[in-house]
Amino acid sequence: MADPLMAADVVRWPRDLQIFAGLCVVWSAVLLARALFNLSAGGVPIEDVIFGVKFHGDRARVTMALQAVVIAAFGIGILMRRSWGLILALLYMAQVVAGHIIFITSNLGIESQRIHVKIASIESPVVLLIALYVLYRARPLLVT
Repeated sequence: MADPLMAADVVRWPRDLQIFAGLCVVWSAVLLARALFNLSAGGVPIEDVIFGVKFHGDRARVTMALQAVVIAAFGIGILMRRSWGLILALLYMAQVVAGHIIFITSNLGIESQRIHVKIASIESPVVLLIALYVLYRARPLLVT
């Protein structure tokens, strides 16, 4: 006979959240490979942004590797159905949303950053939707 606690646990953790977690682990591997092997698009040096601060070169590689580790950690945590994975995902997404807001507002009037501000502005609704998705899926799991 199946354990009722395990059956309830399976129902509580939605499949789409597990898929999201799996995609996060894959994305973290991509970021880590990019950071470790200095892979950049079109020969442009690697850039990374954390809390609205832009990093270049080796510093960007370090921050990108750290982000990859955090993304892998919360992805694995969610796959293992641990609440700390959801909490870490929520904290990370809050940092990403705040970082976009800080970057856009602090670089709005700087001509050399215009294209980057435009890209961040285009990304912002998607980032916010992902953060809201994680919050929506995490809320019932963290309240109980």
